[in-house]
Amino acid sequence: MSAPALTWLRTDLKDDGRPRPLPEDRSSLLRLDRLEPAATLSPRLLRKMGSTFSSLALSRYPDTGSTDLKKSIGRYFHVDPDHILLGKGSDELLEVLFLAISGPLLLVEPSFPMYQNLARLTGRPVHTVSLEDDLSLDTGKLLDAIRQHAPALVVLSHPNNPTGEGLRPEEIERIATASPGGLLIDEAYAPYARRTYLDLLGKFPNLMVLRSLSKLGLAAIRLGWLAASKEILVRLDKARLPYNVDGLLQAAGGLLCREALPTLEARARQTAARREHLFAALSGIPGIHPFPSQANFILFRPLSMPASRVDAGLRSRGIAVRDISPDHPLLRDCLRVTVGERHELRRFLEALSSIMKGPV
Repeated sequence: MSAPALTWLRTDLKDDGRPRPLPEDRSSLLRLDRLEPAATLSPRLLRKMGSTFSSLALSRYPDTGSTDLKKSIGRYFHVDPDHILLGKGSDELLEVLFLAISGPLLLVEPSFPMYQNLARLTGRPVHTVSLEDDLSLDTGKLLDAIRQHAPALVVLSHPNNPTGEGLRPEEIERIATASPGGLLIDEAYAPYARRTYLDLLGKFPNLMVLRSLSKLGLAAIRLGWLAASKEILVRLDKARLPYNVDGLLQAAGGLLCREALPTLEARARQTAARREHLFAALSGIPGIHPFPSQANFILFRPLSMPASRVDAGLRSRGIAVRDISPDHPLLRDCLRVTVGERHELRRFLEALSSIMKGPV
């Protein structure tokens, strides 16, 4: 029997706009290609989580406003709970926001591929501003694009994925002031950065900040939250599906906010310190150009041989990094390494130094 015609489905869904999936590999490879920091929760906390789950009335719908969870997040991050919208991961909140806007998006490239994918799925037109050859953001070019296109929403990452570059306060203030619509700062990697921009929310009514637990080592807990003015959130809440944050997620998220976030954020600061040591070590390897980063990864470019050769050499030594050359022309011959533990980074640096020296 022949396959049925799928003419009733959108033709643009043939092309996969999602980020390239990482190949599953259960071998003994040292995985420095993934951005999933390990979060070892204490046995006491895990037992408490199990006890919390067992007390839930699973026959009842959850609190559609996630009131207690908003209070826990607001208390920890010093944000009014009425200025918080919750989602099942930050991706869901991006989708809600893109559905709610009335005009085009303005994006920076290269950046998080999900922005383009969700814009396509929600039917939103997109204008883009390219980063410079050194992967820095030219704020002047972005401001010119804002004046030219009058976007409904400007989306920026702090720090940017995949470059790792952070935004400066004066940049955000200029962009927020110039934007006729909303300005979203995606702070998925902010725990590793020098600062957050939650404190600017009261100064700019069009500013929104998106946060997630994923990059703190809790990627399985699909919890994201958006901080913005009450006026914006009243509109966005109408685009949110009811009960989007289920009872299990509300219970787990509240417990983690109350009892795990201080430890997880302290680990993020330790990772940031190791990142600085890693950057210095990469800078000292002849033929390697690392890009400054405020995230839990560093992008680097081999100058004396193709990235594919370096990638293969590392894999032959049991180490996996991410070759992101196919993602964008500006990322030609670029590799991304996750900031792992000290012993993992020592092994990586020894292997990379050996490869760059070439055959003896």
